[in-house]
Amino acid sequence: MTTTVVALATTSALSIAGLGAAQAATTGSAGSVERAAGRDAGFALKAAGYGTRASGGQVPAGSRDTAFMAIGCGTKVGMERENHEAEATLPGGAGTASAIRTDLWTVRSKDGGVHSYSRNRTAKIVLAQSGLGEVQISAVTSLSHAWHDGQGFHAETKVTVGDIEFVPPSGDPQHFEIPTPGQPIEIPGLAKITVGQSKKSVTSAGATAEANALRVTFLPSATRLTVGHSAAQALDGIKHGTFHGFSTGTRSTAADDSITSGRTPLSLLPCQGTNGKLRTKAIADVNLGDQIVVQGLRSQQKASQFPGKSVAMERGTVASINLGDGQLVVDGIIGQANVTRSGSGGVTSDIKGTTLGTITANGEPQSFPDSDVIEIPGVAKLERNIVDKTKFGISVISLRITLLDGRAAVIDLGVAQARIR
Repeated sequence: MTTTVVALATTSALSIAGLGAAQAATTGSAGSVERAAGRDAGFALKAAGYGTRASGGQVPAGSRDTAFMAIGCGTKVGMERENHEAEATLPGGAGTASAIRTDLWTVRSKDGGVHSYSRNRTAKIVLAQSGLGEVQISAVTSLSHAWHDGQGFHAETKVTVGDIEFVPPSGDPQHFEIPTPGQPIEIPGLAKITVGQSKKSVTSAGATAEANALRVTFLPSATRLTVGHSAAQALDGIKHGTFHGFSTGTRSTAADDSITSGRTPLSLLPCQGTNGKLRTKAIADVNLGDQIVVQGLRSQQKASQFPGKSVAMERGTVASINLGDGQLVVDGIIGQANVTRSGSGGVTSDIKGTTLGTITANGEPQSFPDSDVIEIPGVAKLERNIVDKTKFGISVISLRITLLDGRAAVIDLGVAQARIR
C-alpha cells in the first residue's frame, strides 16, 4: 500500500532525515547531543499530544484522550516523554483505536538550535455501525515542531495518512483517496472524514505548532472524533516550573507485551498550579487483556500558591480490579501525594488519603501482614503503599500487583507523584 502524504504546512529547513537525527540524539546514538541533555535550554519548551479525542453526540462527559502526554514546562534539552495504549474503545459506540503512541522530546541541534517535538502515531481507527459496515483508517501520524536558532523562531507541522477503506456488510471493500483540505469525503450513513486543521504562529517571542491529522464525524450519533493531535512550543525566556507531578489510575507492563498500558487516565500538574481548583479526569473502565478489567479510574490534582507557602496534591483512584473473572478482586484503591513548601524553602510531604479497600482471592477475604506484602500462590503478589520520598516531594503506588504466571506482568494502581521545586 502506498502511503499518501497530506502536507498541512510548508516544509521548513528541517528534513525528514534531520528529524531522524534529532530523535536519535535523544536516545543516545549521537553522543555530542546526548551529553548536552539536562543543560538549560535558555527557552521554555512545551509539547503535548494524543491519539483520539471524542466529543458531542453520545459521548459521556469526562471522556478521555487516548495516549495523552505533555511536557508542561520544559526548560532543558534532552527531555523525553512517551505514552501508549495497545487498544482503546472509543466512547459513544464510535468504534476502536489500536496501537496508539505519543512521543515528545526536546533536543539541541549541532548549530545550537533548541527544538521541541510532538508526534502521535495511531496504527488503526475502526468506525463501525451495525448493519452499515465499518470504516478503517490506518497509519495516521501527526508531527509538530517548534524551535529557535540563529535566525529566530520557527514552526512546522506535517501529517501522513496511510489508507481509508470502507468495508460493507457484504461485497468488496472500497478504498478512498485521502481527503484534501476543504474537500471531505463522506460514506453515506456512516461517517464524514476531513483533513484536520494545522496552526502555526511565529513571533519575536516564540513559536507554536499544532496539528490534528483528521476530523471524523460519525453520522448515526453525531459523535466528533479528532485523530492524531500534536502540539509544540518554544518560548522566549526560561519559565521555571514551581509545581511538578502526575496522577493516574493505572499503568502496567509485561515482558511479553500481553499486558501493556500507559498511565490511564493521566493528569499532569501544570508548573503554575491549578489556582486552587480540583481538576479531574475519569473513565469508566479499561481492559488490560487476558481477563484483567479495571473499573472506575480517576486522576485528580490541585495546587495553590499562598503568600507564605505552596501546596500540591495528586490523587490516583481505582474503584476495582478483577483478575481472572473473580480469581482476585480488589476495590477502593487510592494513592495520594501531598507536598507543602514554606516561604523559607522547607518541604514537607506525606501520603495521607492513600487507602485500600477489600481484597478477595477465590472468594476468600485477604488482609495485609506487617510486611505489606501478600502472595497468592500461582496467581499474584500484592504490595501496598510503595513510597519514594525525595528532597522536593513524594510519590506513592497504592497497590502493585505482580502476576505469577510467568509473564512478569506488573500492574500499578492508584499512582500519584507531587513535587514543589
